[in-house]
Amino acid sequence: MAKGKLRVGLFGTDDDPQVHAVAREIRALGAEDVLLRADALDVGLPVSERDGRLLYRGVDVTEVPGVYLRSIPAAYAPAMERDDELVLYEDWFERYMQERERASFYVAWLLELQRRGARLVNGPTAASVLQYKPFQLNVLRSLGAPVPRTLLSNDPDAVRAFHAEVKDVIYKPLTGGAVTRALDDETLAQLEAVRAAPVIFQERIAGDDLRVMLAGDDVVSSVAIRTPSQHLDFRDDPVYSSGDAGYEPVELPEGVVRQCRAAARACNLVFAGIDIKRTPDGRWVFLELNSSPIYLDVELKLGHPISRAIAELVVGVRAPH
Repeated sequence: MAKGKLRVGLFGTDDDPQVHAVAREIRALGAEDVLLRADALDVGLPVSERDGRLLYRGVDVTEVPGVYLRSIPAAYAPAMERDDELVLYEDWFERYMQERERASFYVAWLLELQRRGARLVNGPTAASVLQYKPFQLNVLRSLGAPVPRTLLSNDPDAVRAFHAEVKDVIYKPLTGGAVTRALDDETLAQLEAVRAAPVIFQERIAGDDLRVMLAGDDVVSSVAIRTPSQHLDFRDDPVYSSGDAGYEPVELPEGVVRQCRAAARACNLVFAGIDIKRTPDGRWVFLELNSSPIYLDVELKLGHPISRAIAELVVGVRAPH
């Protein structure tokens, strides 16, 4: 590293194009980037903490002043697909315990950087909290932001009553990891399965799918996602997933911008992707926040400076709020 040159980190994988896009912008700002590979422990690269000093592949990164967190480690039961079904590996418990230890090490490491005052975009606490969608909804409600009518329950009778009242209902898991589905007749007939764990049931909101990118207090991108036909969940749209979606810039009302800013602050996010529905009758309904949204396709097609905004937060030339 050149003498006096600022060095900041990126926590992610080497095959992630968003990591490389932010790295390029960090270098364009005159700083040096170091990739802290999120899979380093998985592949046996040397990572240590000794007496409070954080060492990554022999390099002391204890004093790194900023890090872009593209992903947050979490432990999952190792499974593979066989005959269209997921089955656990024979040594699944050993693998899971190893993954749990790796995730614990990394999160503790990132929390220590945060305690030392490093600029984390976004910190592991904020990112992990946002996995719990009920918390997001309560934050948005508390700010007066419109959200869909929602039921969280493992009670089949409560779900049936909610469906009878709302009519058009969707459902999804509390912590994400699956696309939204419609609560149709077939699913209603299988509602006893919900007793095993609570599920989010929501009023389906028709209208444009909007993705807003907020860096600090600034909206750096706001678009409507355009595909030939609207899907219940745009992430499940093959046109979107193949990278062939179009995007239309959207001007947000000042009141909606204020609610985006307030929601990000309440969730301790300095960078946020916010999903909103714009209904045919002109309402703006908030769905959720994301601490590490996928955005690069929008940046490449419309030129919105999202990677630059993230780099500015990490380097410290853009105020977090």
